Amino acid sequence: MGAIDYKRFYRLLARCQDLGTDVNARPVVARVYGDVLKVVGEAFLTAHKTVVAGESAAGKEGAEANAALVSIDQPYREARAVALAYVPTLLVPDTLKRQPTDTDKVTALEDLLDAVDDHLGTPWADEIVNGDFGQRAPHVIKEIRESVEANTALANAKTTRATAYGPAYEKYLSFKRVVREVHGPSSKEYKRIHLRASSGGEEGEGEG
Repeated sequence: MGAIDYKRFYRLLARCQDLGTDVNARPVVARVYGDVLKVVGEAFLTAHKTVVAGESAAGKEGAEANAALVSIDQPYREARAVALAYVPTLLVPDTLKRQPTDTDKVTALEDLLDAVDDHLGTPWADEIVNGDFGQRAPHVIKEIRESVEANTALANAKTTRATAYGPAYEKYLSFKRVVREVHGPSSKEYKRIHLRASSGGEEGEGEG
């Protein structure tokens, strides 16, 4: 069984919504839509829109976080090397590129900041704090956290959409059968909301 085509199902449900709420809809079609499909169908439509918006937000925040990480890579390595030169026993994290997750990268930035802060008042530590690394690190941490939050929100939205799909699909089939019997299998109303088998054996959308 292939992956669910949520985008296509969204289009089909949107067409069902148009058909069921049209002022010229047959009364029985409008009633069945309102009683059977409306609630679960609109729940899926809303969930899918949230996923689409979440994908856009996650992409934007991810790009900003990556750009911020690139900008601080060299200042981080420089600050780390300077700190170790003055305090060889200092416990400072490895380079950012060696950190496996975004959370680890944030921890590395915070740990290096904390390590340098412990030596404020010395020229080398003050220079780091007031230099590129010290000034950029808080912004980079903010960008990484926003990216993590956006990805978490997207994952939650996808879970909500997946949960909404089953009930919506079941009621969609019921509504589609009613439309078929009311308007006929050759009608434009039915074809617009029907998944037909293609020559390759896969399902495709009807006309619309």
